[in-house]
Amino acid sequence: MTNHEGLPLFSKLIFYGMCGFFVEVLFTAVWYLLDPKYAYGWTLHGCTSLWSFPIYSISTFVTENLYIFLKPKIPLPLRIFVYILWTYLWEYSTGSILRLFNACPWNYESYTTYHVHGLITFDYAPLWALALVLGELVTIKTALRLQYVSKSDKIE
Repeated sequence: MTNHEGLPLFSKLIFYGMCGFFVEVLFTAVWYLLDPKYAYGWTLHGCTSLWSFPIYSISTFVTENLYIFLKPKIPLPLRIFVYILWTYLWEYSTGSILRLFNACPWNYESYTTYHVHGLITFDYAPLWALALVLGELVTIKTALRLQYVSKSDKIE
């Protein structure tokens, strides 16, 4: 008989960080393609900051725990609302800390008037909702299904 366990915390954080990193690069590549002020065109140039790795990693781990706690109690639309609140709180908090060190890679001040100190923008709420639905349905559910099998276990 084999002993299967869920992913260790460190492995789960790496998985969530990689997923967030990938989505950020994908998002910026599509954004730069569609926005005429960028000249990247079909090169699909996407970029992000290394800070996004731990930011997405920790945020998705917290969202996973919210999912586990909230799923039996409230429907998906309400969970998404809670996830968006968490996301904005986390984006504002991490942006504020990074700004103290002149290291915040985002600033929405010139992008829109619907921002808070340039650290969060409400224009992105529909995009965050979509990302968080996919995050729950794909990323988090996948991570919860992944299993760690030790070397001493026999693969049958």
